[in-house]
Amino acid sequence: MNNKVTRTCLLVVALLALVGLVSAQHPRAHFDLDDVHGRYISAENAADTSSVHAFSAPDASLVGPPIPFATAEVMVADGKGNVCGESDGFYSGISAPGVNLGPSLYHGQYTIGATDGRVVITTCSDASTVTGICQDSSPCPASAEGNSTRLQVGYIQGDDGNKMVTVSQFESGYPDSTGFLVHKRTWSKASEDRKDHDRR
Repeated sequence: MNNKVTRTCLLVVALLALVGLVSAQHPRAHFDLDDVHGRYISAENAADTSSVHAFSAPDASLVGPPIPFATAEVMVADGKGNVCGESDGFYSGISAPGVNLGPSLYHGQYTIGATDGRVVITTCSDASTVTGICQDSSPCPASAEGNSTRLQVGYIQGDDGNKMVTVSQFESGYPDSTGFLVHKRTWSKASEDRKDHDRR
């Protein structure tokens, strides 16, 4: 009798372990706006491949050679589809060895794909009268109106939203511009905003 009970207990434990293994291999395939919530930081090297920079053809028919620059950025997401932030960095295309670019303020919106975790972030520069981070919530104008806009696309690593990887295109209001392409940007959530930190 005891052997039968022991065998039954071992079978139950084995089945529970198998269920746990299958669940770990098949994480929740649902994402929402709240999965991107909190303060994110990033520091990356990038390249200006825009056709409007100083070394391109005057009529923008030819794209000039890529100009490297380095950028650091903070972005705050409210979990409801809105973002704001500040960026800074050094750009080598204006003067040698490089000029400090910022800081510059921005705001915008984001969406999340429910099944694939695809992130689309559209931002624009804050108004010139704004002096502090996350103080401008006005709608972003169309790029044709001359305001700098940026489109980022990428994916969140998991439904905890602790890490995102995006690529971006920057439009400066010139219709012939191909934009600034940041080939890879990794966003990491600040430790105090991590969901797993809250569970400790």
